[in-house]
Amino acid sequence: MLGLLLVVAAAASNAGPCPGGNTLEMNACLNARLKRSDATLNHYYQTALKRITTENGSKTAQEFIKAERSWIAYRDSECASAFDRYEGTIRESVALDCSIRLTRLRTYSIWRDWLTYPDSTPPLLPRPDVESVLSGR
Repeated sequence: MLGLLLVVAAAASNAGPCPGGNTLEMNACLNARLKRSDATLNHYYQTALKRITTENGSKTAQEFIKAERSWIAYRDSECASAFDRYEGTIRESVALDCSIRLTRLRTYSIWRDWLTYPDSTPPLLPRPDVESVLSGR
């Protein structure tokens, strides 16, 4: 139940644009959102890894761990490219937004692929918000 409350609280605190009168304030808000998004991703990842280890064994779990490490490298490279594209103070905001967006999409992907069932069995965790990522909110 505590995990569900943390996920709901994180989703609510990630809604809408970051307030701020300057780039430093906006970046502080974006950094906080990235930390929350990373914490949510880690919760979904750990839950999925536990399920995979229990239901599929260590070979599948090792492949899942390898995939996550590869995804982290992809996210970091993708968002570094976004950072390099711009000059000035906006570049940090662009890179943070990139990291948040990709982290939320990865959380959804883990939920869809590893925390749901093909029948009517309820998922292990609630469906993460992906609509706000896709709509740019």
